[in-house]
Amino acid sequence: MPGAHSRWSAGKNLSWEPLRLERVCEVKYDHMQGDRFRHAAVFQRWRPDKPPSACRYDQLEVTTPYELEKVFGAGRPSR
Repeated sequence: MPGAHSRWSAGKNLSWEPLRLERVCEVKYDHMQGDRFRHAAVFQRWRPDKPPSACRYDQLEVTTPYELEKVFGAGRPSR
């Protein structure tokens, strides 16, 4: 929850102000968790060709996660 205390906040002021949707930029990111970036997003470029209303979460490319068993053979007895 934005602004809530956590084990990482250590009493820091975590207040925030929501932004008005006026400009669009393209970012590079590693991982999404729900509707937020899990790790830092890196600015790529401004996108003056796109209105904010045209940018939605359903447009993000989704990579299907592999099951550990498929990758590491989890659950198989060792020889």
